[in-house]
Order: sequence, then C-alpha cells, then structure tokens
Amino acid sequence: MTYAMHFLDGDLDGDLDVEPAVETAMAYHDIGLWTDRELAYLEPSEAIVVADNEKHSWGLDPELLRGIIHWHHKIFRYRGPHERVIEACRKADWIDVSMGWIRKGMSRRNVAAVEAAFPNEGFHKSLLRLAKDYGGSTLVGGIRVTRGIMKW
Repeated sequence: MTYAMHFLDGDLDGDLDVEPAVETAMAYHDIGLWTDRELAYLEPSEAIVVADNEKHSWGLDPELLRGIIHWHHKIFRYRGPHERVIEACRKADWIDVSMGWIRKGMSRRNVAAVEAAFPNEGFHKSLLRLAKDYGGSTLVGGIRVTRGIMKW
C-alpha cells in the first residue's frame, strides 16, 4: 500500500479517490492462497474481493479491484483501464515480493524505510512453504505458482 500510494503521489485518480480501492485490493490480492489453498490464486482472490465489496456495500469499483489483483504480477507494464492505479500497484508488489531487490524506480532509502516500518516477519518464507505444501515440492510448487499468476 505504501509503495503504491508513493507511485500515485498520494494523489487521486482524477476526481475519484482510489486509496480505499488500493487498500482493499492489496489486502485481498494474495488471499486465495489461504482461502482456496490454490497456487493459481488470482481468480479466487478476485472473486472474494468482489463478493465482499458487494456483501458489505463498500461501493468500490469492482473492475478496479479485479484489475489490481489480476495484473499485480504482470512482468511488463500494464496498459488498459485504470492504468495509473493498476500500474502503481503492480510496481509496488514487485518491490515487496523481491524484498526491494527490484525497485521500479523507488530509492533504496525509501525501500529501507518501508521495510523498517513494516518488517515482513517471515512472509516470504511462508510463501515458499506454501509452494512446497500445495505443489508437492518447492520446485514443482514454484513452477505451478509462476504459471498460475505471472502475466506478460
């Protein structure tokens, strides 16, 4: 969330306040790993956030929520509807998942400050464990998760 809002300059997308949608999508973006115990977790995560948005009457744009989740592992730049917001979230997730190794233009100082404020507390190790648990081995699970979530 911090990285995404940095790329959005803490700004609004036109007249629409996107921060609640970014917060919500980022909270749900990997949830299918746990709820559906699925390495191809994008579609389950999208379905859950859209259902909860409707159930709780949050009033968030379901296409924006879906887009943020669906494209957050896209390797190359996202172009399309809600481009500015989805691209900010995509770059933010690459910084997070790579533990700052990939910075997408973010300074090392900013990455270090965010990691100090919000330590990952073993989250990345948990992802490797889930790949092994759901895929049978870390290698097979890693291949399955990569095929299931990576977008070109």
